[in-house]
Amino acid sequence: MTAAELVCRAATFLVTLALARRLGSELCGRLEFAFGVVVWLTMLVRDGLEVIAAREIARHPRLIRPLVGLILAVKGALAAGLYAGLVGAGALSLSTGTERATLALYGLLLATTALGVDFVFRGTERMGLLAASLVLRSAVYALGVAFWVVRPDRLLWVPAFLVFGELCGIALVWAVYLRRYGPPRPAFGGLALGVLIKRGRSVYVIQIAQTVVVSVDLLVVNLVFPYRAIGLYSLPHRMATVALTFGLILQQVIFPALARSWRGRPDAARLALDASVRVLMIGLVPLAVGATVLAGPLVRLLHLPAGYDGAGALLALGIWRAPLLTLAYLYQTALIALNRESAGAGLLVGGAIGAGPVVATLGWAFGLSGAAAGVIVIGLALVGAGYWRLARERRQPAWHHHLGLPLLASAAMIPACLALRHTHVLIAVLGGALAYLLALAALGGLRRQDIEALLGRG
Repeated sequence: MTAAELVCRAATFLVTLALARRLGSELCGRLEFAFGVVVWLTMLVRDGLEVIAAREIARHPRLIRPLVGLILAVKGALAAGLYAGLVGAGALSLSTGTERATLALYGLLLATTALGVDFVFRGTERMGLLAASLVLRSAVYALGVAFWVVRPDRLLWVPAFLVFGELCGIALVWAVYLRRYGPPRPAFGGLALGVLIKRGRSVYVIQIAQTVVVSVDLLVVNLVFPYRAIGLYSLPHRMATVALTFGLILQQVIFPALARSWRGRPDAARLALDASVRVLMIGLVPLAVGATVLAGPLVRLLHLPAGYDGAGALLALGIWRAPLLTLAYLYQTALIALNRESAGAGLLVGGAIGAGPVVATLGWAFGLSGAAAGVIVIGLALVGAGYWRLARERRQPAWHHHLGLPLLASAAMIPACLALRHTHVLIAVLGGALAYLLALAALGGLRRQDIEALLGRG
């Protein structure tokens, strides 16, 4: 999954960079606005339902066929209603035909989301298939945009290729599903639907709240700032989201094992959570520190056109969402896996409710940098709240060890980055990474079992 995500995020970033150069910040802002609205709606269709289904499949594989039928029926109904509302709202609120068409095309992602059965293979831990599907989706999208969207008048082909790529990836997963389990029978099923709602409502609320926290700053920017500012903000936002995605992937991978551990001893679940926190922070803390120190040279390396001044400062702030939100969401994932989702749902919902006002207030006061800083404030609050909730369950990780050593080793890499930044930014990156690894090894924080875990052997 990590290898596939590297390919996917690299391709997506190259597409974003190419569009920034070919279309400019204003047209890219129009695309980001429509995409940002649709992403929120796809989360309503997918996240809570698929997480609870993956958990039940991990524990009871015999439930695959009835669960798939139920999930497809519920997602299909949700997607149809949301798409109708989206198209109607676009017709009333958007002024040009191009804007309405862009929103409608991106809205087709609701249909592809409703058709997805990835949760089956997450629950059964067949990550290779999901990785192949992810690469296929990204490749189709990237190649289509690279070779066809070469002029501003081909703007509408961007969402069209994205939807087509999603369909190709979904078709691959469906081919394997049909061969193994046969055709599904979508049905609501009264009793099964009631059980799903009862067990899944807290999970659903948690997933939606996570989505709000991740993207609330982009939504505020979409609503408050002009298209040109949206285009400027979206590029460093995507760069920071790349790092956040790797943490979310690890959560998907370890979720089935955590879901099975809830019946065992409390220390077994704590050990699994400890290992996850340690591995994530070893990678994400130095990434955030290095990106902050080298944000300016990294952005200049992209050779962006006029309209992207200030992207370096936004990246230096926004990159910290990766370690903070990854840690906060990992704590929530552990609570879901351990059947304690209701314990953390209130905290996360409170964070989601407070995120909008915090980001909006800081955004109005300090501009785009304030909006980025607002997410950092919310991330810090959620990390503290999640750790407190796990501590009450006696399953909290040893944060002082897992965070302390990466922070100390990252402090050692700062002089190396600063000394080398005037040569070439890539040399500075490599020099900083080497200084970090040496410092981490000297502090005793680089252990064999962590390397094995990163390689999938531990």
